[in-house]
Amino acid sequence: MVAEIGADPRDIALQQACPCVSMPMFGPLPTLACGQRMVLGRNGVFLQMRTPWLDCITQVGQLAERLPLPYGLVHERIAFDFGAIPIRLLEDFIELARVALPDEVAGALIYDERRRSLSLRRHAGLDVGRGHVHYRIDDLREGEVLAVDLHSHGLHGAFWSAEDDRDDNGVRVCGVFGNLDRARPTARFRLVLNGHFVSLPNPWNSEGSELA
Repeated sequence: MVAEIGADPRDIALQQACPCVSMPMFGPLPTLACGQRMVLGRNGVFLQMRTPWLDCITQVGQLAERLPLPYGLVHERIAFDFGAIPIRLLEDFIELARVALPDEVAGALIYDERRRSLSLRRHAGLDVGRGHVHYRIDDLREGEVLAVDLHSHGLHGAFWSAEDDRDDNGVRVCGVFGNLDRARPTARFRLVLNGHFVSLPNPWNSEGSELA
């Protein structure tokens, strides 16, 4: 990005925080080390996000199909540095949630940058009930990042509530589990990118889990 002479320094700072680049027609897209940027391609507008545990490009806008833009095609991708979310950690969280029935519970999978792995932590509940959970997130250690946010809906089904939509911010995977009185609870997962939501498959789909 080249700043125009006389440009407002506030605009320069904002554009440096989230630049916009065009997808090359013939060559590769320049590497994004860390952060976010918008990518303009022949097939739409895309958000690219790179964190210690996430590398993704997802479409956030459309362009007129017949507009002859000199840009290449952008292909969506979502890759986690830790690989697939470990089923055993999700099952450990489900057991915590079942113990708390009929109340809700919250926790997270914390990514350790040095080990490149996840571990489960339960959040301290401040105000919990059958239809809500307000909690405190403890300080993370050096090299740790909250990668997967988890909460339960007790005996109710798994769905994204209006409160979830307000609370789910930043960059993280979010998962909600419901119907915890069943052998296989219902579940929903999505990737949160600073207010943009991308639906993710239920990790148990291949194992016959129920959908909300």
